[in-house]
Amino acid sequence: MIIIIRISSGVSGLDVVLKGGFIRGQSYLIKGGPGTGKTLFGLYFLAEGAKRDEKVTCISFDESRDEIERQGKDFGIPVDKIKFVDRLSDLSVLSQDIVFWDTDTKSEVFDFIYSVEEATKDSSRVFIDGIGVLSDMVKDVALYRRILSTILYKLNSRGITTLISAETYKEVGREVISYIVSGEIVLDRVERNGRIFRVLKLLKFRGDAYVGDHYFEIKPGRIEVYPIIPYKPERVWKREVISTGNKELDDMFKGGITRGSHLMIAGKTGVGKTNLCLQILIQNDMRGENGILYSFDESAEALSERIQRIFGYEPKNLTIRECSEISSIGEFYNSVVEDFKSVKPSVVAIDPINLLEYYSISKDQVVDVLSKLGRFLKASGGVMISVIESPETLDVFHFTGYGVSQFADYLLIGRHIELEGELLKAIAVVKNRFGDHERTFRILSIEEGKGLSIGAPLKAYSGIMSGVFEKV
Repeated sequence: MIIIIRISSGVSGLDVVLKGGFIRGQSYLIKGGPGTGKTLFGLYFLAEGAKRDEKVTCISFDESRDEIERQGKDFGIPVDKIKFVDRLSDLSVLSQDIVFWDTDTKSEVFDFIYSVEEATKDSSRVFIDGIGVLSDMVKDVALYRRILSTILYKLNSRGITTLISAETYKEVGREVISYIVSGEIVLDRVERNGRIFRVLKLLKFRGDAYVGDHYFEIKPGRIEVYPIIPYKPERVWKREVISTGNKELDDMFKGGITRGSHLMIAGKTGVGKTNLCLQILIQNDMRGENGILYSFDESAEALSERIQRIFGYEPKNLTIRECSEISSIGEFYNSVVEDFKSVKPSVVAIDPINLLEYYSISKDQVVDVLSKLGRFLKASGGVMISVIESPETLDVFHFTGYGVSQFADYLLIGRHIELEGELLKAIAVVKNRFGDHERTFRILSIEEGKGLSIGAPLKAYSGIMSGVFEKV
């Protein structure tokens, strides 16, 4: 029976993506453009082995030993425990005429392969940095592949785990190595909405791992990978209906909202979305349960002042997180999961979810992350509240204007209406996955010191949803 042993990559979060780390005795490729962090990933991989008293070796083809050591020292990596083999100097590719290998230079090829074997003797981890230089020295693509295959076979057969870095090329023939490694990671810098995102794509992995896009950050002293993966439920809970703290709002939901559910509150600016969200969080606080509000466009100080001014209440168990400084949707997603594990909130609110798009490489990824987050929170018994700023006027077919309402168990919408010469806020429940709900609009009023006041159902009017309504 073959026993698969995983070893740590040395990079926080990457082992989660790899479901335990690299497989011992296999070879992996890490590709990317200049400045994407390939060498740092390799050094952290070696440093992890050195921390475990393993013998580790770095073979460099395109950077000098001094330069690599300087990079390592800048990040606090113990480079003194790493054996360095400077092939850039040994091959003299810059200082002498370049020697090109072909089928007529077998002795040079054999000598090179033997030198790699000798350099990695007794090593358990090897990082080969800048393998693309080797491809420049080999005229024949087939020969280049045979050289690589031979080197990796000899390393793998000795139980050595190998990480190889290479530049990302588009030209045909530059990706030969992709076919002979057990896994491939691509590091990229993606510009969107005026922001630069660092993206780690696990392109392939022979074994169980989370293939796909993930985010990462290079921070002082470390690399942090933020996995975009499904997380398992956190706790055992009982399904029950809880009150919003407002009788009329409970009536609109036919009793309240259910634990383990997702409520979306949608509407244009100024219809009361955030205050409706705060109403539920305050009631949760009054029950003595923890809650978290993630705010993208309002400070914690401003929200605390609003709660006191409008509701006359000072929360004891409510945490407000300002999210304007997050690096990516990956960091946000993992922060919410970690907060849920440590704070153990009953209600988690995000206001507004639209702004997550500014921290993501695509709108589709926002939808995917919200779906994963909703499944995690609901399966763990939490109530998730998503506030959505609707870019267009709401109608019967487009309730959120964002394409995510299918994930909601409850959908509460708000809009402005003009009634008898006065501009008013009107709200309605249009979805309840757990049962019936009220099917009429009500007027929402917000008064300082008294909180929310919700009027009687507007049964005397029709057409409010379309914006063109009349008295029946």
